[in-house]
Amino acid sequence: MKPRTARLPLWRRLSWRVGASFLLLTSLAILVSGYLQYRAQDRALRESLGGLLLNIGRTGALLVDGDLHEAALAGGRNDTPEYARLRDTLKRIQDVNELRDPVYTLSHVSGDMARFAVISTGHVALGTPYRLAPEIQRALSRTVTQARSSYTDIYVNEHGTWITAFAPVRNAAGLTVAALDIDFRADVYLAQLAAVRKRLYLHSVAGAFLALVAGTVLAGRITRPLGQLSAAARSVVEGDLHTGVRIKARDEVGLLGNVLHLMIDRLAVSNRSIVAVLSRALEARAGGAGSLRRLADATLALADRLAVTATQREAIELGALLHDIGEVRTPETILQKPARLTAEEYAIVKQHPAAGVEILETVPLLTPALDVVGSHHERWDGGGYPQGLAGDTIPLLARIFAVVDALDAMTHARPWRPPLSVAHAIETIRQASGNHFDPRVVEAAMMIDEAAWSRMLGVRDDVVAETALRV
Repeated sequence: MKPRTARLPLWRRLSWRVGASFLLLTSLAILVSGYLQYRAQDRALRESLGGLLLNIGRTGALLVDGDLHEAALAGGRNDTPEYARLRDTLKRIQDVNELRDPVYTLSHVSGDMARFAVISTGHVALGTPYRLAPEIQRALSRTVTQARSSYTDIYVNEHGTWITAFAPVRNAAGLTVAALDIDFRADVYLAQLAAVRKRLYLHSVAGAFLALVAGTVLAGRITRPLGQLSAAARSVVEGDLHTGVRIKARDEVGLLGNVLHLMIDRLAVSNRSIVAVLSRALEARAGGAGSLRRLADATLALADRLAVTATQREAIELGALLHDIGEVRTPETILQKPARLTAEEYAIVKQHPAAGVEILETVPLLTPALDVVGSHHERWDGGGYPQGLAGDTIPLLARIFAVVDALDAMTHARPWRPPLSVAHAIETIRQASGNHFDPRVVEAAMMIDEAAWSRMLGVRDDVVAETALRV
């Protein structure tokens, strides 16, 4: 006879206890992880939305003429030419950024009261009192008193659910004369977030049930996607917005992976939108539509000849698009002067690289452009500005862009001179190798034939010759 094996009650079997404990912890881990990831997603999306509005406000404030705003306030009416010009500027900001609600400025901020100044749409009288919701008083006060752009958390008033960004409007003396107000309705955002929360909880319950059925198998499947999520989050922190996060698991972790993918995608779209808005604003001020995109494409063609990394390629493209952003602080009369600049005027122009760095370094997603923005006027021999860097101390990306920027400048007309032919411009670059430009970069540029440069720079030499003859 075979010996009888003691049959313990189910609740006393070690295998069941270990299995039940493992499955219980797995289920609990799924719920806790889902909740924490949801909270992180909620916070990240709020910060992303606030950051996008903040950048719209900062960019828009650069376009608002503070001295003209003071004149409009002094007039005290909304039917003056000054008010009309400011209203048109605010309307452009609203239209370009596809904002549903009006863009306006606030003045005379004191405690919980302010006054409407200029509004992009509607007929609110200039100087109309405006009672501030408690949630926006601190942010608005910081903007007015400290000249710092800021945004609120999501808040509710009698008109709906909002998030608001403020940016200081400065006059020529650098004093804050008003605050630019950018409002965004957050009702849809909260509804979507509630739907995400509901789906998250449903998937968490489903995941817990599946864990009771096959805990060991799911443990392995959960570990792998969590590692992918961790790696993706780390890449985003390091500034890589091109990380693909596609989790195949059809559970809470898969949902979180898709939400994280959506967040990264939205951050990338927001970043591209910010750059597009800035580029259009810069092209509207000088250069013409498409001029910066043309310059960026030509720069990438030369950069590819020098075997730059994918990260460097993205940085030099961003730098090319934003290289002259510091010129927003340069008076229009100097930029468009049809004659040679005086020493004093040239000194003002030379400040624009440092001004560009100051503008962009406050926006983390735009900091890869700083090497080009801050150093594209440095010379290989040390005779450039603003720091007088020489040789390899000049960032490589700035040295590459400097050659393309010079070719583009020479082959396009300026108020004080006609354009040069591409052949003449290339020869000028060749002669400046070793003093103005990095010889290695010039050598790479010479490997691109004249016809290719003409095509990339958008130049027709017959038109250049005709223009030169007329001049």
